[in-house]
Amino acid sequence: MFGSAMLDERGVRPGTMAAGQVHLGGGRDDVAVDEVTVTLMTVVSGVEVDFLRCQVSAGFTLRAGRSRAIPFEQPLPWETPFTHLAGGQLPAVSVRLRTTVTAGGRPNDVGVTAATVHPTAGQWRVLDAARRLGWAFPHCEVRQGTVPGVRQSDPFLQWFDCVVRHAPDLVRLTFVANPVGVDVLLESTGGGRHQFALRHDDETTDLAALLEDRLSPSHTH
Repeated sequence: MFGSAMLDERGVRPGTMAAGQVHLGGGRDDVAVDEVTVTLMTVVSGVEVDFLRCQVSAGFTLRAGRSRAIPFEQPLPWETPFTHLAGGQLPAVSVRLRTTVTAGGRPNDVGVTAATVHPTAGQWRVLDAARRLGWAFPHCEVRQGTVPGVRQSDPFLQWFDCVVRHAPDLVRLTFVANPVGVDVLLESTGGGRHQFALRHDDETTDLAALLEDRLSPSHTH
């Protein structure tokens, strides 16, 4: 037996409904399937971990040599890492879907496919403002950790190392998205730490000015 999970849309965003299909292909014998699940995985601190599992079907027989397509819908967690930015893939960030078929009480992983995840509107607005200020983003990854005072569903964070024009220190930009908006944390190698929240529907805040203000000398400590 072989199989794979494919999303209907070429790209999805955290907090949205992800719709897709699991495609299964039968082997030489009929298989009584107990359960079919799709698990979302991402790489955290260099190790691939599961962060969401959903059942898409159960209790059917896949006939020998036959194929079957099983539709599914699953809300993506708000803290799902985004894998693409401005049309390009972030090299160190991945989200993959693992299809598992349980038959006779034994789970078997039958296929893994990559998913394209774009940032939320708020995450994009912050990064776009930073780009317009001349910031460079030499590195991005997902690491274990939490932000004090911020409610998190998963024990990992997505952050960017940023080279800020006319600033001597490297700045780490961290996102934690939630149903209301996104919490943004700025930490510099010089010891500065600043945090703010942005609502998903906020289209009026001058984020370029906000970022410059937070990193101005009067706010460095």
